[in-house]
This record gives sequence, structure tokens and C-alpha cells, in this order.
Amino acid sequence: MRRLTPMHTWPAWARWLAMAGASATVAAGFWLMVTGGSLWRVLGLALFAAGTPLSIHAGRALRRERSRPIERRYAREFMPAMLLYMLLMLYVWPLQKTMEPGPLKLLTALAPALPIAWVIVATIRYVLGADELERRQHLEAIAMSVAIVGVLSMALGFLSAAKLLAVDATLALLMVYPALTFTYGVLHCWLIWRARAE
Repeated sequence: MRRLTPMHTWPAWARWLAMAGASATVAAGFWLMVTGGSLWRVLGLALFAAGTPLSIHAGRALRRERSRPIERRYAREFMPAMLLYMLLMLYVWPLQKTMEPGPLKLLTALAPALPIAWVIVATIRYVLGADELERRQHLEAIAMSVAIVGVLSMALGFLSAAKLLAVDATLALLMVYPALTFTYGVLHCWLIWRARAE
């Protein structure tokens, strides 16, 4: 049986197509989990589970780099944590809305934070396994993303305090980590492309 050629050796159009397909799969899975019924949520979880590791490897392939053991380890650690997070958010966390205040409600409300902590540990292990240049790029990206999200958060706070904008504090707090993650990802990609262009 003929083996598939490694993704990093594919032509540029095929690598971009693989990345677009992986991103669309992850987005469709997330959308189905959030908006669909029970059966659609299961399908959404399956799509998310399939698309996330592919997007990690496609991201490396876009840079014409082979996935190393640290990327494969990161995918193995990241995926179960994210799937557990999605399951907890879909099926466990909503239960706290009907519970009486107490230890069980506290545990149910905080349950989704545990897999996120797992993701953070996996990310730290990934960064520590990288070489010196990659570590510097990670550090610069996280520093810039913290500064950007911090300034935007303060601006929203000032607008809300001046009664110029109504900000839901619960939603704002829940969006801090996703905003940091997204900004970090974009900046990290930009730093890699900039280093390659120099």
C-alpha cells in the first residue's frame, strides 16, 4: 500500500487547502455544538476532535516544517482536554443554573476551568520543548497579546463606567482567556512569518 507523502512536502495550494479544510471543520464542529440539538452536538464534537489535530499539523506544514514529537505530544494532550471542556460546557455546566447554592453548585460551576488548566499546562510543556528562537517568539507573542487585551479591557471598562457602552461583566470575564489565546495565536504566526522574511 502506497504511503501518503508528508503534508509539509505538498505544494503550497494543497497546504493552504488542508489548513482551510481543518479550520472549516473546527468551526463547523464548534457551531454545531453551540447551536444544534443533542445529535448535532455529538457530530460537532466529532468534527472538532478531527479538525483540531489536523489544524495543528497543517499549521506546521504551511511553514514547510514537519510535525515534531513536541507537536504530536501537544496534540495528544490538548485534544482530550478540549473535548472534556466541551462536554462539561454542554452537559454539566448548564446544570448549575437550577441548583441551590452550595458545594455541588460551586464544583459544577468551576468544572470547565479544570480542562482549561490542563490546556495551559500542555501549552507550557510545548513552549518549554521548543528551541531558543521559538521560545522567544512565544514570549514576545504572549507579552504583546497581554498588552493588547489589557488595554482593550481597560478601554471597555472606561466606556462602561462613563455609561457610553453597556458591558456584561460576566461575558467580559469569560472572554478574557479566549481573547488572549486568539491574539497570541495571530501574533505568534506574524512573528514566525516576519522572522522567515528577514
